[in-house]
Amino acid sequence: MKVKKKMLNYQKLRERYKPREIKCLLIAESPPESEERFFYNSDQEKYDFLFRSVMEAIFPDFRKGQKYEYLQRFKEQGFYLIDAVDTPINYRKGRERNRIIKENLKNKIRETEGLISKDTPIILIKKNVFEIFYPELKERGFNFVCSEYIPFPSFGHQQKFKEKFKLCLERVSH
Repeated sequence: MKVKKKMLNYQKLRERYKPREIKCLLIAESPPESEERFFYNSDQEKYDFLFRSVMEAIFPDFRKGQKYEYLQRFKEQGFYLIDAVDTPINYRKGRERNRIIKENLKNKIRETEGLISKDTPIILIKKNVFEIFYPELKERGFNFVCSEYIPFPSFGHQQKFKEKFKLCLERVSH
């Protein structure tokens, strides 16, 4: 007998925290292979480097252990995070990740056009996401508050992420 692996519905979790009006859209690479580390999974915070780094940059009063509350505040402030690819690709090699992101680009552009106006600030997280999305969305007239990539906040890049992300936030008007 085969046992089905429980799969988390990433989109369902993401939708819980979708603001009525998105005032700033963040685009990262993909949900993690481990459902526990998913940005919008309010039940687990321990290994979620992206969540912690984003919240520390936005909310100076950030305290660990209150993921649900901070996701609510994130939503109330009009922030929304989507992924370039809706299924985990973090276990794949760089070229394969980029190929998958490029194959999915048209779908994500349509999704982005349905979520925000051209004036809504966009922040791209991770070098490959920036390199693939920036030229395409910029050509279509979308608003970027950062014209360079922000590293993913892991493997020692947490401080650099926060510094660059905070600079972007200063350009986002609420």
